[in-house]
Amino acid sequence: MAFLLWYTNYFVDINSDKLIDPKKIDAFEKLGDIFTNGDFSSWHVKSQLDEEDFNRHLNKLISEHTEISPDDVTVTKGIDGGPLKML
Repeated sequence: MAFLLWYTNYFVDINSDKLIDPKKIDAFEKLGDIFTNGDFSSWHVKSQLDEEDFNRHLNKLISEHTEISPDDVTVTKGIDGGPLKML
């Protein structure tokens, strides 16, 4: 029942010279649906993970699969979404 799926919008800003396309690394799919800007310095992630789990998984993935320092990453939590949010 897909209509019951809830998600949270996370906005990830990366201040590094070693930017990557997260869609090219399969491990990042675990975070949720990822959308990026043209130079990959900003990501929008629609995720079903709560904020603590999202940050923990993101830091682990960045540390293991990229040369980006987790200190160069800023995560902002957006609003929760889902079909019933419109009511």
